[in-house]
Amino acid sequence: MSDTTISGTTGATATDKAAVSSTKLSKDLNSFLTLLTSQLKNQDPLSPMDSTQFTNQLVQFSQVEQQININANLASLLTLTQQNIASNVVNYIGKTIEGPSSQAPLENGQLKASYNLTGASSSTTIAVKNSDGDIVFSQAGNTASGVHEFNWDGKDAYGVQQKDGTYTLEVTALGADGKSVDTSTTIFGKVTGVTTVNNATTLLIGNIGIPVTSVLGVTDGKS
Repeated sequence: MSDTTISGTTGATATDKAAVSSTKLSKDLNSFLTLLTSQLKNQDPLSPMDSTQFTNQLVQFSQVEQQININANLASLLTLTQQNIASNVVNYIGKTIEGPSSQAPLENGQLKASYNLTGASSSTTIAVKNSDGDIVFSQAGNTASGVHEFNWDGKDAYGVQQKDGTYTLEVTALGADGKSVDTSTTIFGKVTGVTTVNNATTLLIGNIGIPVTSVLGVTDGKS
């Protein structure tokens, strides 16, 4: 079954804070008006109070109240936007996506990924590690700069089929000067769920998370 979680925590928290701020502002304003009323009643008729100061304070209260209302409205809008995004990305479930990750899924005995070299190398090695960190497969990779495909049939060096699950890809490339060449990997996998945490919507490929903003491509469900 797919695992879909839609969370509006950030928006709810912002709305709660706005409500608390509004309540505090109301109490402060009531206290200010009570004090002002008392001062006006007891002022010296021959030396009346300067109205400029308390007028400015009332204006400041009004400005703060307006800002609190704006923040509350923005928080509500953010919550609705998050829920809308999460609802839309549910359509990704069952589709195969490509996204950046060093973890890759072995699905039905097949793992598909790609790796990028920022420059030409004199040697490139691709290693596949299991959950224990053991290398179960390795091979020489392309030495040219750019993006290259990597496909693994799930068999280790002895031809033993490995279990479906999450594996780690480690691409090591060395330049002619012996220095490391920067590398990166992208993976392909079927989306099994969607989650939204801390204002970030993430697509799940098993236990691998790919932010929806990082998705590079979508296919019909077959990698």
